[in-house]
Amino acid sequence: MKTLQLIISLLPLATAIQPSAQNPVPGQRLQDLKWGLINFLHTSDNHGWHAGHLQEPQYSADFGDYLSFVWHMRNTAAEKGVDLIILDTGDRAEGNGLWDATDPMGKYTRNFYKELPLDIVTLGNHELYNGTTAQNEFLEMVPHYKPFATRSRKLVTEQQGFRITSFGFLFNFTGNYKNTRVKTAAATIKEPWFQEAIHDTGVDLFVIIGHVDIHSIEFTQIYEAIREVHPDIPIQFFGGHSHIRNFRILDNKSTALESGKYFETVGWLSIDGIKAREAPDSIDNTSMVVSRRYIDANRAGYQHHSGKDAATFDTPQGLEMTARLTKYRAVLDLDRLIGCAPQDFSLSKHIYPGPRNWYSYLEEHILPTMVYNKERNHVPRFIFINTGSQRFDVFKGPFTYDTSFLISPFTSKFIYAKDIDYSIAIHLREFFEHDVGPYKTDKSENPLENHQQDTETIDIQSTPLSNYHHQKPLTNSRPRHKYTKVIGYATIDDAGTDGDDTIHIPLKHYRIPQIIQGNASFPQDWEANPPAKIDVVFFDFIAWHVAAGLNEVAGSEAYSTKDFLPYMGQEDTMTKLLLEHVAKYWGKDC
Repeated sequence: MKTLQLIISLLPLATAIQPSAQNPVPGQRLQDLKWGLINFLHTSDNHGWHAGHLQEPQYSADFGDYLSFVWHMRNTAAEKGVDLIILDTGDRAEGNGLWDATDPMGKYTRNFYKELPLDIVTLGNHELYNGTTAQNEFLEMVPHYKPFATRSRKLVTEQQGFRITSFGFLFNFTGNYKNTRVKTAAATIKEPWFQEAIHDTGVDLFVIIGHVDIHSIEFTQIYEAIREVHPDIPIQFFGGHSHIRNFRILDNKSTALESGKYFETVGWLSIDGIKAREAPDSIDNTSMVVSRRYIDANRAGYQHHSGKDAATFDTPQGLEMTARLTKYRAVLDLDRLIGCAPQDFSLSKHIYPGPRNWYSYLEEHILPTMVYNKERNHVPRFIFINTGSQRFDVFKGPFTYDTSFLISPFTSKFIYAKDIDYSIAIHLREFFEHDVGPYKTDKSENPLENHQQDTETIDIQSTPLSNYHHQKPLTNSRPRHKYTKVIGYATIDDAGTDGDDTIHIPLKHYRIPQIIQGNASFPQDWEANPPAKIDVVFFDFIAWHVAAGLNEVAGSEAYSTKDFLPYMGQEDTMTKLLLEHVAKYWGKDC
């Protein structure tokens, strides 16, 4: 296991977190972490949010703060004589100006991770969409992670001597660039190298990491393959991709943890009641207990869990990283004001359709005015974009250059199908809503994220896996104290309601469609007297599904992606159009 090396040189006094960020409100109710013999800190789907959430104090810690937190937790583990393993399960790319505004993309972000003492790491689908990004992951990150940049890794922990075999997986992804190859889990588990690795008898714990939803078929297949060989050895999974806080119990010696998105959450998991096979007085793992926490990524929580305060928390490396983040943001001009959002708009916290829903605003104001072709602007058009192309909420006040990447980071191009019969086009949206295509690339609408619980009835307790079918009833018997309540996640998972480290007033989410539709250049009475033919404009990301929809509605095989043409210039991404709309219509008086 690698160890974190502090920068020796004395640094001038620095301000932790980014200058425009704020710490969370004081006095929040925090639940402690439970340490075991082996412990894990897990991140996933950070998508470049390494400067933290500048407009959300609850998630305002930056990557420098996280480095300090990891350092202190490693020291605590050593003092306790237990092990701490640091993991990341991918999608470090695309979704923030620190990644997207650099040339090449990820120029700075990849270097951040070289300073984090990761023990086990994998990548996600967003590292593979773009050919240059995939190439730079191979050229820069694979050499850095040698000698464990391999299909599997075996390690022996420093404190307890656990012998771990680890594998990294991706979900059954098919949208990768042509300079990469993705193997399915089903195929991989049959390969000789994998079978040889899982037949090794010198293993105390399998750690499976993957950019995979923890309830996915991929993790189930891997679990079943290992259980056929080892009915009793503990298996710990760490997942990602679906952007939720979640925990799954597979059996009394196997669980899975997923730790949210956008650097909002740091996952904590501890395993107790097991020993390394070669340790004295080895036990048979029947008393294995797992504890998990979803840590809100802010300095107050980091300080609480590491036993530090504002004066003792920051490390030289953490402060230096925070200063670098500030410098890079300035170099990229990420705080440049583009306009002022007149109100909050959300993706799913406000009902769709509705005046405070971002998708409604896109449909009614941005798509009809910004997506046009001068030569065909007179032709009526339906404009379709997948809802997964929009990644975050818009907050009232300054809308900066950086904000455009937070909201709409992708480089999808607008293409179109020319002169489509209106009688066919009018049925496309219904087709998209019943299709199983890749429309919601952000799975945050998944109901697993949105379980709601009255915070006044949460029983603060940890549940041993050996008793997970017999959880204690919820109770109100605890003493009453005054705490500051904040809106946040109130997670319900396989282990109950006590996972979030901070007691939140639950978030409320509404269902959203897979596709939104803007209408432009139609005559005033078009619904009563529709035109015979229209243009269908859409992102190239969903081109195959548009062709499939046209063919299904028409009952033919007449349409192919080869028939689609560019509708706007290559530079006219949704990010660019959003910037232009904000600058033109929102003004700068914040």
